[in-house]
Amino acid sequence: MTQKINFIEKTQVLIDASLNRGRKASLEYPKQKTDFYTNNGKEMAKIDASANYLEEKLFKATQQFPSFELLEPFYHDLYECIIDVDEMKKTLSSISSVARLIKKIRRDHLVKIKELKYSRGREKQALNVTKAYIGRMASLIKGISKHVEFYNECARKLNELPSIRTNEECVILAGYPNVGKSTLLAKITESKPEIANYPFTTKGLNVGVFMMRYLPIQVIDTPGLLDRPLSERNKIELKAITALQYLKGILAFVVDPMDDVVVQKKLFLETKKLFLKHKFLIVITKSDLANETQIANAKKEFGGYEIIVDGADKTALKDYFLAQGKKLFE
Repeated sequence: MTQKINFIEKTQVLIDASLNRGRKASLEYPKQKTDFYTNNGKEMAKIDASANYLEEKLFKATQQFPSFELLEPFYHDLYECIIDVDEMKKTLSSISSVARLIKKIRRDHLVKIKELKYSRGREKQALNVTKAYIGRMASLIKGISKHVEFYNECARKLNELPSIRTNEECVILAGYPNVGKSTLLAKITESKPEIANYPFTTKGLNVGVFMMRYLPIQVIDTPGLLDRPLSERNKIELKAITALQYLKGILAFVVDPMDDVVVQKKLFLETKKLFLKHKFLIVITKSDLANETQIANAKKEFGGYEIIVDGADKTALKDYFLAQGKKLFE
């Protein structure tokens, strides 16, 4: 199950915000016995608050991003389909490096101010140290502009991924396009399915949930993945299909009786070889449009498997799930 990833502000916004924090801290710094120590204290407070703001923002961003090594296999493979994982690792490393450098230059410039010696007419010499800090800090932050943009783009894509609970049972819908998978998903799940677009499918990943005796069952439709032969797939699509194999539950293969059922059977057999740990169920749709001969032909072609006949005026698949209960997944 994924958690939302917060975005990083644009680098100029980060710089401006950190400087505002510094100015506020400087104004709040109490007056000391002499102007020299007052000015030094104000500049130290300014540097400290500014750097602390940036460190927190950058370190938090790298820490909240999912650790690829700790991801569940399903999400690990799925993330590799959605973002460039290797590039993201480099980005996180660069952002972390800058956060550490900000921490270092804060320490270095604070030390410089502490080492300043009083001399008449140079009560504000600490201001030059602050200016040097700001120049160095701004240069470092601007240097990760492209990394911040890439980070936010990856975060946006991952945030759009519907939450899929890998430890719970699910029903995966498969079958050629236009056989009625989306209609089934809408009928089975009372809530509106979540939809998001990814590189491995132009139509989106659709996820809905229905309650089966207080047990939430996920229903997943993956248009663009399980709707054509493997020979027509690219590497990213194949990786996404591999990810689906980690989900537990059953695979419902949807058949249009008015279309070529022999061709559909070939796709089913190919899909069946991929999902060796899953139970299979055949769902014949459009029973309200097909004639008896077409439905009978589809039943014959898929003989030997559990078959459910559904249609626009039926809730046969959902009724079957409710009647079977938990034993459906045993």
